[in-house]
Amino acid sequence: MRKISLEQIQPGMVLAKTIYGQAGQVLLSAGMQVKPQYTVYLKHLGIDFLYVKDSRMEDVVVDDLLTEETRRDARILIEEIMDGSRDSSRQKSLTINDEKLMLLVIRIIDELLANRELVANLQDIRTATAYAFAHCVNTCVLATLAAAKLHYDVPELKMLATGCLLHDLGYVVVPREILEKKQALDQDEFELIKNHPLFGFELFKHSSLFTDRAGAVIYQHHERQNGGGYPRGLAGDDINILAQIAAIADIYDALTSTRPYRRAYQPHQAVEMFTAWGEEYFNLEILRTFLSFIAAYPVGCHVVLSNGNSGLVIANTPGFTLRPTVRVLYTGEGMALLNSPYDIDLTETLDLTITNVVG
Repeated sequence: MRKISLEQIQPGMVLAKTIYGQAGQVLLSAGMQVKPQYTVYLKHLGIDFLYVKDSRMEDVVVDDLLTEETRRDARILIEEIMDGSRDSSRQKSLTINDEKLMLLVIRIIDELLANRELVANLQDIRTATAYAFAHCVNTCVLATLAAAKLHYDVPELKMLATGCLLHDLGYVVVPREILEKKQALDQDEFELIKNHPLFGFELFKHSSLFTDRAGAVIYQHHERQNGGGYPRGLAGDDINILAQIAAIADIYDALTSTRPYRRAYQPHQAVEMFTAWGEEYFNLEILRTFLSFIAAYPVGCHVVLSNGNSGLVIANTPGFTLRPTVRVLYTGEGMALLNSPYDIDLTETLDLTITNVVG
């Protein structure tokens, strides 16, 4: 399986992962040939990349942190909650099936605990209209896995996962034209956006699932260690620890997603940003744990090495995700095919570095 941008799609390429629409419907099934008209359609939907089959990667198995079924069901439920809450937000009420949400939370935690040693190699393919729901799910997955690696117990994981799934609930109070605006927000619009954590917290208080710690995830996920966040400008240990975990996952998924005002950053670019921000914005212990399982160069991406050769990433080692194993296939700027491709583990070959990502 190979990750490839829509611009690089060639005739005859075959999908390796099914693509789902906003409502969970199948748009294109794995195994289908990608026709030119499909790429036009997918680009219109805001999809930037696909996973396609590659005979040179047939021996490479990539496991996702969640099953496709669980990820899809989670998106659908979050959409139901947010759409229902949008209709009733003026009455300060919350449309939510608490039992259904808790069953989903338990299902997510069970799958993540079973996969806690995996590296986050696969990026979620999502349409532009499904961003809000997919973002909540991805934030939940990444934050909960980080907490599991930090040895938080299951009751704490449940509070964190619940808060993360609902962390952007307050956006239902914000007019769609502001949320979808491509131009810079004016001061009043930005102040409204900055209050979405408070709006979400107030809505969540009506749920039987409400706890102070789950509520803090919703209320405080935009607070920063240096006090420069919002809505309250909390700093350091005044920020709930679960909210500190959620904050990192929230930003990472937002950075690596296409938004109305910018293209998605590549995972390695997001990792570089987090490294630069460091303890000014984040709890360093949490950040180090988070970055230990985030693949800066996910399996299937095409990377260029410092010796001029290039190839596809086939594996990542937990804790060393800046130095993947690469299947070297090409040489030189013209990327001529090598007669004898080979694999190289960059955790063992320290004199080579990755200098670029193709596509």
